[in-house]
Amino acid sequence: MGKLMILIVAALLSACALPQTTVRSGSSAPSLIVTGAPAGATLYVDGLEMGAASQFDGNPKVLAVLEGAHKVEVRLGPTAVYSEKAFVSNGETHTVKVVAGGSP
Repeated sequence: MGKLMILIVAALLSACALPQTTVRSGSSAPSLIVTGAPAGATLYVDGLEMGAASQFDGNPKVLAVLEGAHKVEVRLGPTAVYSEKAFVSNGETHTVKVVAGGSP
């Protein structure tokens, strides 16, 4: 009787496994690459600090962002050395070419 109960409990527990699903879209997330940023510069997207601008040079790292319009700034300390508004759509990689003291 004890063995039968163990088998029944084991069978019931094995039936409790949840199904696993994976959702994938047809295209990759949009991303940003930053080139020409001065040493020590920080990248900001929509007012949020993303880290050192030089790390997102596309070799190998890019910054994944949501689809849509974004305010992109490169700052040295509190000073914005470059600013632009960029629109990126799914599957697109936008290159931010830093030109000191300006915007495109």
